[in-house]
Amino acid sequence: MDHQDGQRSEPADGGPDEDRLFSEANAWHFRLQSDDVRPAERAAFAEWLARSPAHSHAWAGLQTLLHDLKEPARAAYAESRIAPPRRPAKATAIAPAAAPVIAGVRRLAVALTILLVVGGLGVWRGPTLYQNAVADQVTSTGQRRTLTLPDGSTVDMNGDTALAFDYRHGERRVRILRGEAWFHVTRDPDHPFVVDGGAGAARVLGTQFSVRRETDRTTVTVGEGLVEVVAHRNADGNAPWPDSVRLHPGESAEADADGLTGPRTVDPAVAFAWRQGQIVFRQQPLASVIAALNRQWPGRVILLNDEAAERVVSGVFALDRPDAVIDALERGLGVRATRITPYLTLLR
Repeated sequence: MDHQDGQRSEPADGGPDEDRLFSEANAWHFRLQSDDVRPAERAAFAEWLARSPAHSHAWAGLQTLLHDLKEPARAAYAESRIAPPRRPAKATAIAPAAAPVIAGVRRLAVALTILLVVGGLGVWRGPTLYQNAVADQVTSTGQRRTLTLPDGSTVDMNGDTALAFDYRHGERRVRILRGEAWFHVTRDPDHPFVVDGGAGAARVLGTQFSVRRETDRTTVTVGEGLVEVVAHRNADGNAPWPDSVRLHPGESAEADADGLTGPRTVDPAVAFAWRQGQIVFRQQPLASVIAALNRQWPGRVILLNDEAAERVVSGVFALDRPDAVIDALERGLGVRATRITPYLTLLR
C-alpha cells in the first residue's frame, strides 16, 4: 500500500493519537486470530508494530488489558465452583456462607460482560477497524470528504468509506475497502485508472463514475465517459460469465461471487444524490430505505414492525436532517418512532 497520498501523520505536537492506535491494535489483534490470515498481513502487522514506539505501546497496552480482563473471570469462575457448606440448623448462618459464592458469581458476570464487549468489538467492528488501519483515507458514518490525488483526479468519499491508494511505478490504482466513492479521473491514455472493489474492478482512462462496495458485492455506476467493469476470477480460476462489461453514462453493473450483472439503466439524480447531501427514494421498500439511512447516519434505525418492511417509500431527504426523515416516515407510513438516544431510533 502506497502512502504518497493521504498518509496519516501524528498531531503537530508529536504526541500520538492514542484512540486511533488503540483501535488499530484491536483490529490487528482480532485479525491475527483469524484462520485465513495471510503471510502478507503478518508482514504488514510487523511493519505497523515497528512504525513507532507509540504503535508498540498501543499493542502492549491492548494485550495487558485483555489479560487483566480474563484473569478476574477465571478467578471468579473457580471461586463460584467451590461447594457451599452444608446448610446449618439456623437460617441466620446461611448468608455468610453463601456470600463469597454470590460475590464470585457477580464478579464473573461483570468480567464476562466486559469480555463480551471487547470480543464483540472484534466480531462486529473487527473488519472495520482492520480496514481503517490499512487505509490511507477513511470517513466515518455521516461524513463526506473530497480528495485530490497525485495525478489531479478527484475523489468524493461517502460516509463510512475506506480507501487505499497505490501510485507507485506510474500506476493509478485505488482499493475501496468498504463504502462508496465518486471518481473524476484525469485523462491519461498511458496510465489506466483502476478502482478495485473486491468482487470486481473498474478500469478507465478518464471519466466520472462511482464505486460502492458492500461486503462481497461491488456496484459501478457511470456518470460520464466509458468504464470497463471486470469480475475477479473465482478461487478455482474460472471466471463467471460475463467476464467484463462496458458501461456508458447512466448505466450500472454489479459484481459478486456469481459474476457480473448488467448493464442496467439508472437515474444519476438518484445514484449520485449523496454528493449533494441528499438521499432519494423512488418506490423502495421501507426495509431497504432504513438500510440506506443507516449507511449515511452515525446513529442506528431499527425496524421492529415486520408488516411495514415492504411498504414503499418515495421522497427526497436531506442527509443532515435525520429527524425530518423519521418524521416523514411516521406521517407517510403510519409507523411510530421511539428515540432511545440521539443515536438509536426504533420504528414500530
